[in-house]
Amino acid sequence: MQLLLLIFRFEWRQFLRQPAQLFILLFFLLMGLYGISNGYRFTEKQLAGLDSLAQNQRARLQELTGRFHSDTTTAKGKILAAQAGLPQMIEFKAPPAASNPPYGLTVMAIGQRDILPYFDIISSKRDILTPPNAEIANPEKLASGNFDYSFVLIYLFPLLIIILSYDLFSREAEQQTDRLLSVQSGDINRILLYKFLFRLVIISLLVNTISFIGFLIHPHTTALHLPDVLLWLLVTNTYLVFWFAICRLVIIFRKSSSVNALILIGIWLLLTLILPALTNKTASLKHPMPLRTELVSSQRETMTHTWEMPIPQLLEKFYANNPQYLKLKSTADTAAYGNKRFVAYYDLLGRRMNSNINAYKAAAERHNNWLNQMAWFNPVAQMQGLLNATAETGLSDYLYYQDQTTIFQNQWVKLMNSYLLSNKKLTLSEIENLPSFHPVKDQAKSARILKNILSIWLATILLLLITAQKKKTISNN
Repeated sequence: MQLLLLIFRFEWRQFLRQPAQLFILLFFLLMGLYGISNGYRFTEKQLAGLDSLAQNQRARLQELTGRFHSDTTTAKGKILAAQAGLPQMIEFKAPPAASNPPYGLTVMAIGQRDILPYFDIISSKRDILTPPNAEIANPEKLASGNFDYSFVLIYLFPLLIIILSYDLFSREAEQQTDRLLSVQSGDINRILLYKFLFRLVIISLLVNTISFIGFLIHPHTTALHLPDVLLWLLVTNTYLVFWFAICRLVIIFRKSSSVNALILIGIWLLLTLILPALTNKTASLKHPMPLRTELVSSQRETMTHTWEMPIPQLLEKFYANNPQYLKLKSTADTAAYGNKRFVAYYDLLGRRMNSNINAYKAAAERHNNWLNQMAWFNPVAQMQGLLNATAETGLSDYLYYQDQTTIFQNQWVKLMNSYLLSNKKLTLSEIENLPSFHPVKDQAKSARILKNILSIWLATILLLLITAQKKKTISNN
């Protein structure tokens, strides 16, 4: 312990005497804060969009309820009063919205929230794949990604670790102080370990300081839970330990500073750029990610084909698929523009589109699952997935939200159909108490993150074991 404190005091004094290292730390601090500011602006933008949507819905709902109090002494008032409570008018004027709001850690890791829809307009017409629900993905944004704090953590902080660690032993050898250290301490490897620990503490303090700033400035309208904060700190510090383990393994071979720098930069390029690019390219070939625009095109074709079906055939299919409505069957069902024809049309359209939607989800899950499996062989890719999962900004989180949206839409369709098929209106009380969407938190998220983080720890332990074996070999020689 005395040697540890001595090394820490010495390294701290050396650190303060080197303005270049202080400047580098300041630069990374500014990069981290800039990444958080980008995430904050993005989060505020989505929150403003959801707030505008909620205000618009409240105004439209208030306009609907105001129809019950219209002045029937005027022609316009009579029309408004006649339309009060019509289910068609409710869906036209104030359909409910399912939203996927950003959470507190979105300011740290934007993930794929910038290319995926974060709200859906719900309707018995089952048109979640048409505008405004279907956004066209920006290919430039998809390719370039976001400069957020997760980007700084994953790609830039390993470079900081390399800069501060690559010459820990070679510098002593080049200054011919390694033998002196061996004589004084008896084990230069222990001194190198303490030097690594000092740098790990410094960089960990920097990373955690930036993280706590992000925790503090997150929008107060977003949820920030203690388990998510602890998971974030665990994931980020695990990543730092992994990169220090890589540097220690390279340095234990006691090569020159230039060789160490080249090897470490090569490892950084391999893990951060080359392997992820190869993995993503293989995933796109092996399990292509489907485009939502293809689903939109398919829906248009299906809509045309379904609408052109003979009305009696369309209604027969509806009653066969929904026997609970057989008691409402009558000879007047075949009206060209009757409620029953529209209900039957959208019911069959939804069933036909479900197969395409399920195929889309299955393809997306295969793509995502394959990438998750390959991430076990690349801690950098695993780190990206872990940060996105902690911030709930990844593809898996979007698919989970879409499953909740489907459940709510089925509930809404069942409610609207009960009025449309019976030609009934909603009362004022029923309109004021219409169901609304409430996102449910994924309870399995924490367990999934803890399971996936094992791959980084296993890689770190493997690196430490190889380092220990190499150190033993050098000591024996």
